[in-house]
Amino acid sequence: MPLLNGPYGYGGVTKSLHWLTVLLLVAQVVVGYTMDADDSGQGRGRGRGRGGDSGRGRGRGRGGEDDGLGLFDGPLDLVDLHVVLGLALVALALTRIVWRARTPLPPWDERLTDRDKRLVTATERTLLGLLVLVPATGVALVLGGDDLLWLHVAGHVALYATVAVHVAVVLRRGLVGRMLPGGRARVRTP
Repeated sequence: MPLLNGPYGYGGVTKSLHWLTVLLLVAQVVVGYTMDADDSGQGRGRGRGRGGDSGRGRGRGRGGEDDGLGLFDGPLDLVDLHVVLGLALVALALTRIVWRARTPLPPWDERLTDRDKRLVTATERTLLGLLVLVPATGVALVLGGDDLLWLHVAGHVALYATVAVHVAVVLRRGLVGRMLPGGRARVRTP
């Protein structure tokens, strides 16, 4: 499989970045919802709704002495893992944005209508923006203050809706194979 995109379809780098994003996003969601389901006070990072102390007796509900950040104090817990995954998603999204700007796209698959093409373009841009916005607001929430909670939650809703639209187009048009190793674009030849 060629590394770069071309007339044959997406290259190995684009496919790897895509599936790594999917993998990290799934892990992030699992860890995030595990944190919310965990009633031990280790979820959410600051003991919200549990009084000033999360039950761990370690300043701000996060770890030993408060380092001013409330992160990575002591053994890695779910909040720390959630932050690390979020930062990795931001780095990956930024990498994808740079890669996308420097690498031409393969031709559109013949199964896509003009409407599908507009939808795919809009969902790609929205997803990349949300992969920066949601983790960034999450880190801000862990570091202090709930001022951005509404934006973080709204970002989740927008992310889930956008992923649903993206997956719907891919499944409806039978495009899953195009992003798999060895998958090729179906392109009309003149």
